[in-house]
Amino acid sequence: MIGSRRPRSGRPHASKVGLVMLTVFAVLASACGSGSDATTEPTAEQSAEEPTEPTAEQSAEEPPEPPAEQPAEEPTEPTAEQPAEEPPEPPAAEPTEPPAEEPAAEPDEAPFDPGVVVAVSEEGVLADLLALGVPVAASSATVVNEGFQGMDTHDTSGIEIFDYLTLSLEDLATYRADYIVTWEFIVGLVGEEQLSGLGAELVILPDGSIGPDRLRLLGEVFDREPAADVLLDELDAAYDAALDAVPAECEVSVVAVYAGANVAAFARPIWEIPRALDRLGCALVPGAEIDTDGNGRAWLSLEQLDLLAAPKLLMMQTDTVEGERDSIDEVTGNPIWQQLPAVESGGVVELDRLGYPGVTGEIRLLDDLVAALGD
Repeated sequence: MIGSRRPRSGRPHASKVGLVMLTVFAVLASACGSGSDATTEPTAEQSAEEPTEPTAEQSAEEPPEPPAEQPAEEPTEPTAEQPAEEPPEPPAAEPTEPPAEEPAAEPDEAPFDPGVVVAVSEEGVLADLLALGVPVAASSATVVNEGFQGMDTHDTSGIEIFDYLTLSLEDLATYRADYIVTWEFIVGLVGEEQLSGLGAELVILPDGSIGPDRLRLLGEVFDREPAADVLLDELDAAYDAALDAVPAECEVSVVAVYAGANVAAFARPIWEIPRALDRLGCALVPGAEIDTDGNGRAWLSLEQLDLLAAPKLLMMQTDTVEGERDSIDEVTGNPIWQQLPAVESGGVVELDRLGYPGVTGEIRLLDDLVAALGD
């Protein structure tokens, strides 16, 4: 034990020598076969008698003196059959340790500040930037007069909104941006040299890049790869859960009715909703056999509405575009529409086509798709 000591061995007092010698002679006489009853050594229960010297067979080691805290009574000699044992030492008091000091609280991590970021790329890219923790000063929007769409889970209160179709280079220069994030086709319209001349770092997103690829690119540019990895893991987990819930042999028609009664069937998995359906194993009806534009849309006349022949029909609509609701009423009142399998069976579900921007929006979309396909 730390800090403990062993007591020193004592030396018998001179006044006790005579008594000790008599005791030794008595023990020797008993060992030689004396017929009389020999006086035995006192036991522990007898009164505290002075200890005798050990016999020749016993160890000559003298018993240690008791520690100062013990009474002054000296231990008795062990009997001939017992070895001379030292009395146990009292347990040493264990040193008390001072209480451990709590580590000093670490200062809060400084907020990520890449400077002034301007997104000329609408809600999908804006949502990804905010999800990565990248502050955005200004961003374009799909329907400027209605504000940012599908962004309820993000704080957009301090972000200036603009329409990229009417934004001039002079207007863009007033933001004094450190980063400008935009699509490849916009760079082609405005000119890379002109945009680079604004003094900002230009982040060009490839046309047609899907949400996960776009998120990885933004994570690399702004040094937010760990945050991107977390979001992509959440997205993969959401798809795994949705795959278990989607019916086997899933077939679905996806359509959007735009203002002016323009009908587009999404026959290729380009936009978020048809792309998510394709990843879930659902077949798009009509599919790749029909001609489409760069966004995977096949524009249908009212006479071609019967191509929307799947047992489930998803309508991608929004109430933020003027005249769209009137066009929906016109198309859905058409006799051909009324005879569609999904219409007759009650398998028509309307989703907000602007309501699921970015990877976080895609995660929310999967829950709505599972609900729609399971009805």
